[in-house]
Formats: sequence, C-alpha cells, structure tokens
Amino acid sequence: RACPVIDVEALAKLAVLPPMQQNIQFILALKNASLNDLASKLTSEALEKIRNPPSHCALPIDNKGTRYSISAYLALENASQIAYNHVFQAARSIFSGSPGTNNILTFQGVEKLIASYTGIISVEHDMCRNTCIAFTGPFSQLEACPMCDTSHWKEERLQGTHGRSKIVAQTFTMIPIGPQLQALYRNKDSATDMDYLHRCTTEVLQQLQEMGNIPVIEDIVMGWDYLGAILDGDIKQQDIVLMVSLDGAQLYNSKESDCWMYVWIIINLPPDKCYRKLHVQPGGFIPGPNKPKHLDSFLFLGMHHLSALQAEGLPIWNARTDS
Repeated sequence: RACPVIDVEALAKLAVLPPMQQNIQFILALKNASLNDLASKLTSEALEKIRNPPSHCALPIDNKGTRYSISAYLALENASQIAYNHVFQAARSIFSGSPGTNNILTFQGVEKLIASYTGIISVEHDMCRNTCIAFTGPFSQLEACPMCDTSHWKEERLQGTHGRSKIVAQTFTMIPIGPQLQALYRNKDSATDMDYLHRCTTEVLQQLQEMGNIPVIEDIVMGWDYLGAILDGDIKQQDIVLMVSLDGAQLYNSKESDCWMYVWIIINLPPDKCYRKLHVQPGGFIPGPNKPKHLDSFLFLGMHHLSALQAEGLPIWNARTDS
C-alpha cells in the first residue's frame, strides 16, 4: 500500500481551528527537526558524543572501588546526593590504603560512568504545574497555560522580584533515545542481538518466495505492515525499528497514578528480549498526579529528537564488527 502524499505546508494554510493550527505547528517542527534546535536542549558535550560516538567497547568494571561505587549509587537511589557523598567520604577514610579505595568514585564520577554504559542522559523541560501541557512547540513562549491559565513560573518568586526573576513552576524529564542505541552497539552481545530483525526478515521473505505464505505468525516481522514497509524500501537493513508505549504509574498505594512515563521498545531485538525490563529503554517521565491533557506536547521532545536523528543519521560503532 502506497503511503499518501500529504502537503503539511498547504494544510497549515487551510487550518482555521486553533487546536488544528497547534497540531500542524507541532508536525512542522518535527518535519524540520535538527539536533541543533533549541528545543533539543542537548549540551555541546552530548551533541559531540551523539555525532562522534566512542569507537571502543565500554571499559570493564573489574576494579573493586568502581564496583563499590556503582553498588552504593544503586543502593542509595532514593537518597540524596549528600547521602552518597557522606558514604563516599567515609569509605575513602575508613578503607584508606586498601586495594581499590582510590578508585571509589564521586557522585558525579559514578553517574558519568553509568551514563557511558547505558547512554542515559536526561533533559528537563518546562510544563504546566497542573500537567495540562508542556511548554514545547507552539506553547514554548507562553507565560501561562492556555488550558488552566496557571503561570509558567513560580508566582512567589515572580511577585517578590516584580517580574525580574523567572523560575519555572514545574518540569518533566525526557531521555534521548539516540545515545541509548549507540550504547547497545558498544557491547558485542547486544550488538549481535540487534541483528535479529534483519536475519529474521531475510528468512521470512525467503519463506514467502518459496512457499507463498508464512507458516507461523509469531512476531512483528511476520506482519504485512512491517513487510510492506520493507518491500517498499521504507525500512532498510541498517535501520532501527522502535515502538513507543505510554502509561500511568502508581508509585504509592494510597494514590492513583502519580506520574506518567513512556518507553521505547526496540524491535530489532529478539522477542524474548525486547519486551524485558533490561532492554526496554526509558523515554520520559511526566509528574502527576493529574493526567496530561495535551499529551502530544509532552511527547514532542522525544519525537523531535527521533526526527532529528532520522534526518541527520545516527553514527554507530558496532562492537561485533569493529566498524
């Protein structure tokens, strides 16, 4: 089935209703997305790593001090940075002279190490404190939420400084998918797993050619929507296929959904791995307790990042092929 040709610019001129105009503005921003856009909010260091990823495997974690740092960081995940620093200083002092003690990492050091393995970095962006909208796309320059009229900024600081100091009232978190995909390929095992989709697609197409049908339907690879995109050339051998999933999460027994989150499922991985927690990649977290009213404005940041990667390409070093 041929995809319909849609002239978004022509539609933009015809749009009359404000919601339709807003949606088209979001679409146009995605169509013209670039990693250099202010909307991406990526640091120069993050941009450099995306465009020039390390061409070597992640360093092995075989040092006692390094392993201790990661274990302490994970054990204190619900504690403050100050708590980790106290543990860091105590360990350095009490075990001074012991093997590996000098390799115990600071809070910033262990976070940087974990990020190098997982590719996870966070981007904070403004949102309505009542979770109506995110101040992205056509909403980015608004001083108040267009739905509930709540200020973009903390009112007490705004009034106390006579409007001179603006501190955002609420933020949400987006986790760019690009660095996470690059990190997967820096490990030989996961890089091999990422070849599953191409291998399976080749087998299915061969079955179709020889038998005229697919004997067993057990994965997305056997679906006509996917195979049609392959045959039309929309999905190529080196492409990464993603699926996004969003839902609310109840963090406390006494409350309803306290936050909303979305994740990326990597279809290139085998079915027995791509849906497991270890391989599901975080996309973003939206604080509650209210349900987002304009969900597209929250998803925009992640989709903008993805669209920019589709336009510019994502350089990847493959540990399996050393290329």
